[in-house]
Parts: sequence; C-alpha cells; structure tokens
Amino acid sequence: MRSGSGRIRNKSCATSWPSRVRSVPSRSLEGEARSMTPFDITSFGLTSEEITAWAPLDWRYKNWPVVYVLDNANAVKGQPSIRNQSVSDVYVGESLNAAARMRQHLDSDAKKHLTTVRVIIDETFNKSVCLDLESYLIRMLAGDGVYQVLNRNDGITESEYYERERYRESFEQVFEQLKNDGVFIRSIPEIENSDLFKLSPFKALTQDQAVAVEGILEGLFADLESSATSTSVIQGEPGTGKTVIAIYLLKLLVDIQAAPPAEEFDSDSLFAEFFVGGYPELLAGLSFGLVVPHGRFEVAGTSVSAVDPSRQFAETLLQ
Repeated sequence: MRSGSGRIRNKSCATSWPSRVRSVPSRSLEGEARSMTPFDITSFGLTSEEITAWAPLDWRYKNWPVVYVLDNANAVKGQPSIRNQSVSDVYVGESLNAAARMRQHLDSDAKKHLTTVRVIIDETFNKSVCLDLESYLIRMLAGDGVYQVLNRNDGITESEYYERERYRESFEQVFEQLKNDGVFIRSIPEIENSDLFKLSPFKALTQDQAVAVEGILEGLFADLESSATSTSVIQGEPGTGKTVIAIYLLKLLVDIQAAPPAEEFDSDSLFAEFFVGGYPELLAGLSFGLVVPHGRFEVAGTSVSAVDPSRQFAETLLQ
C-alpha cells in the first residue's frame, strides 16, 4: 500500500480555493511497517451549483464508499455551547454515491439548512470501514458538545472487519484534520474523558443490551396499543450498562417519534422496524423524561448542576 497524506481541499463553483496539504505519518502495526491510509477531505457548499461543480471532479464521487459531514458551523464561530444556546447542527453519513446523496440532502427539509459539506474519501475504503468511521465521528461530535447531532442512534455499529485496527488508527488522523478545519473544538482525550461522551446516547450496544432495548420497546408499544400501563426494570451488576440502555432508549424513542413517514430506512440498522409500521404514531404527543441522580456533570466545560441538573443534562444528551 502506498504511503499517502491526508488533505483538505476546498472547492467552490465561484472561486478556486487552494488545497491545504498536511502529512499523515506512517506507523508500525504488529511489528510491521504499515502506512496510514491516504485519505482526502474535500469541502464545498451545500448548494445545487457547488454540487454540480464538484461532482465531475472525481469519478469516485458517484461510485465509491465515502463518509461525509454536513454542518452549518458558521453559527458557532469556534465556541462550544450546549442546547438552548447558540448550537449548530451536524449530520454524518456514508454513501456509495456521494453526489446523489448530497442532492437528496439538499431537497430534505431536515438537512437543507446545513451549509457545508466535507467528503472523506480513501482509495482503500470499503462499506465496513465507512460504517465504522461514520459511527466514530458521530460519537466524537456528540461528545464534543458543540453541535446538535441530527443522526439517529440506531445505526451506531461496532463490527469486526478486515484490518479494523489499522483503519482505526487513520480515524484519529481524520479527526485531527477535521479539528484543524474547525469541526471539533476539543482533543480526543478531552472528549473521551468527558461525562457527555461517556453517557452519550450514541453508543454501540452489546448483544445483551440490544436484546434488553428491543424487549422494552416491544412491551411499551404493546401497552400503548392496548392502553395498558406497566413498568420495565433493567437489572444488572455495576458496569453492565444499565445507564447506557436508559439513555440510548430515550434517544431512540425521540427519534422514532420524530421519524417522517417518507424517510428511507436502512433495514440493516438496529431497531429499523420500529421506525415504520405505525410505531411513530403510537408515540405522538408523548413526552419523555430522564432523572439523573448525580450531583454534577460537566458538559463541554459548562456545569449543568444548577437549578435542574436532570432536565438540563437530559436535554443535552437527547439533542
């Protein structure tokens, strides 16, 4: 595999922007010298004109697995914040036809307000790598606390695939490139050590956790259909992920409730069946609450313990 560099290219239909090249060092893996994957990050505006100008520049934009980030970061000006203040939106996706997907987002009421596209492309990427990188960036963006992440959490994956550890080394390089471009505020250690990251709803569930969530959903919707009332109790030893299940479940319920009827769903994602078939309608008009029995949390460097910590922290987690 050839040694390469990570690059950020800015393209505009009106202006030719210079490329910014930053080197990606080679690393050693399992005693063998291995090069990092040679990725490019190309950015442009989410407009019909700029998509039209960008799409013909590389045939892979129409037929290659890529990961992309959509945001309206101009509203943030590099300053972290939490929900109910000045927060920009961000959406992370993956696609085999990035050009067509950008036009779909441009026509989407939920995404058309986003202004900037960053497409991450690598000649060694495959579908599994893209799904993993997509999940990684979603988790890191949610933990950074700067954006309202528009993604659902049922697509977060933790799957094995060929040479996963080597690819995951390159994910850190992608993170640093995006951070240099203003997408992230905090460093990887700062994010991973934050309460917001540790208690994020964007987690890859274990098999046992997924079974528990599915059972709770089935019981809840059965109760709603029959107008019955019941209580679900999650039992487990310390460290088994009871809090992870609770937070994940609340985010999932919010996403199911807000699912538009015409939205396309990936049948391979967890709990995709609950986004169709009348389940969103059963949640219409319902409110969801989260009680946090801790005295203090730090979210993006800001204390949320004053007045009503449970409500503020829950709103931040469910953004």
